[in-house]
Amino acid sequence: MAARHRPSIAVYTAPDGRWQVSIAGQPARLVDAVEIRPGTWSLLCDGHSLVVDLDRRSQGGAAVLYAGAEARIDLVDARRRQLAQVGRAARVTERGEVVRAPIAGKVVKLLVAEGDEVAAGQGVAVLEAMKMENEIKADRGGVVEAVHVQTGHLVDTQEPLLTLR
Repeated sequence: MAARHRPSIAVYTAPDGRWQVSIAGQPARLVDAVEIRPGTWSLLCDGHSLVVDLDRRSQGGAAVLYAGAEARIDLVDARRRQLAQVGRAARVTERGEVVRAPIAGKVVKLLVAEGDEVAAGQGVAVLEAMKMENEIKADRGGVVEAVHVQTGHLVDTQEPLLTLR
């Protein structure tokens, strides 16, 4: 008996509380989701209402149970997804460039000060977004020429954090 192919399903939690669901690499569709009791969700997608059970598994995965069928899904927080996509391009790529915030958030910790030497891959700041702390790292080394933010400062995506020379 041949194994049955299951399409990959990715679920991204959007900041506005809705989910973006992508099945087999197709463009994501927005889904309104409300937890009606622990582990049971009411979903509204394309005018169709569904009640599903969500069984969270280790390492960010889960299984959706609906009408006796189970589908394995990967849960990815929208801010973490954005951080992964934007982070590489927003970090320092050469000396003298500005380290920018890959996501909007609050500066909870500065790990360097003006004049400090920074090694490639070293953490330079910590941003909090949606109650999760994200360490921002320098891709290349250098000396901190200027720090553009302070602890407690709210930053937008791409706002300068510091400059290396």
